[in-house]
Amino acid sequence: MHAALISARSHVAAPRCAASGLRISLGAAPAAATGLRQGPTSYALDFTNVSDAKCELRGYPAVAAYLAGGQVGNTAAADTTATAHRVVLAPGETARAAVIGSASAAARGCRPVIATGLRVTPPGESAARFIRHSLLACSAAGPRAPVFLRVRAVQPYPAAGKLDSFAQPASRARIHARAAHIEPRKNRHAAGAPAPGEPVLASGLAG
Repeated sequence: MHAALISARSHVAAPRCAASGLRISLGAAPAAATGLRQGPTSYALDFTNVSDAKCELRGYPAVAAYLAGGQVGNTAAADTTATAHRVVLAPGETARAAVIGSASAAARGCRPVIATGLRVTPPGESAARFIRHSLLACSAAGPRAPVFLRVRAVQPYPAAGKLDSFAQPASRARIHARAAHIEPRKNRHAAGAPAPGEPVLASGLAG
């Protein structure tokens, strides 16, 4: 269903979407018309309103890779290519944010690992959801660590599918083929892995 993009001058009021009222999943990112097929891997991060009332999203979700031992590397940096808008979701409607994997995952100082998936916190919320989907990540963290994930502001869907930022999602087979020489390591000192009983979602993408 179509999400409504609301201008800053609109008086339509809706509460912020709570994490408990959203289904978060990896959608099928369309192949870009920008020649990114051989470039960075991008993910379409979908937020579907599963509550019984309208709510709104605005801004950037907090996204990070995770392993069983906790968060891997730094939280995704904000990519300001797409303007942040208020997106009002009626029940059943979906908004989308692009998560862009950077080639710096193979850069010096990255300390690459195969992450279990993505830890996602909706804009303005503190409760996270965990999506299982293997990806190449940098375990190095801190201000000098290379940026390997960027996230764009939430956009209406399907309008978000017209963004020129999406590359074909990498399959699990391709991830492991590219990183066959990497020995996965656990980041035992970082927080952010799913706690017992915390929602962990399947990726929804074919491997």
